[in-house]
Amino acid sequence: MFLKPRRRGGFVVRGGVAGLRPVQTFDAVKAKGFVQCAVNTGLAGFSFADSQGKWTGLDVDLCKAIAAAMFGDAEKVKFTPTTAQQRFVALQSGEVDVITRNATQTLLRDTSLGFNIAGVNFYDGQGFMVPAKSNLKSAKELNGATICVQPGTTTELNLADYFRKNKMTFKPVLIEKLDELLQAYAAGRCDCLHHRRLGTGRSACRPARGQGRAHRSCPSASPRSRSARSCATATTSGSTW
Repeated sequence: MFLKPRRRGGFVVRGGVAGLRPVQTFDAVKAKGFVQCAVNTGLAGFSFADSQGKWTGLDVDLCKAIAAAMFGDAEKVKFTPTTAQQRFVALQSGEVDVITRNATQTLLRDTSLGFNIAGVNFYDGQGFMVPAKSNLKSAKELNGATICVQPGTTTELNLADYFRKNKMTFKPVLIEKLDELLQAYAAGRCDCLHHRRLGTGRSACRPARGQGRAHRSCPSASPRSRSARSCATATTSGSTW
């Protein structure tokens, strides 16, 4: 979870925005009576809304825990679905009070965004999912492949690093929203899906498509990422397959 530099009540709140001090931000959240949390647009097990608009998942529970600590009522929350490219902007602008969605902790983000990371609550990795019929045995066989990946993420950067390190090339298919990314992969717009192993890998994608045995992950040595959630900044989730 990414937060602004000052802490109060056990977690970091947004400070220095529009001239407000951290304590004022904390008091503002108390005054309005609820916590506004940035969550994923839809990630099974982390932040997912059902047909009735009810949110469930790890990131949702974290938001509720903050509300319980502040108000003694875990239901005093509101959720703002955000994409990877929207999450930090939402926190910086004050649209949300805290980011409890996935966002990988990196040194650059920790030092350049003006946020503090409240703590890592999930470790994951990145990996490559391909159709089983492709018969690929290793990610090193993906030279020249088209790969579906979300822009504005460490996943995208790590993908480029992996191919550069192994002296291979690829053509990225950049799609911001996860559900649209999965649809593109399922429709055959790319040869491979590159994403979190657990966060948005087989556990999140396969059941939704009902094609568990039609896809498989390729062994690779992708980097591990750390997921953090933050108040008045963004949260992070990292993964490697």
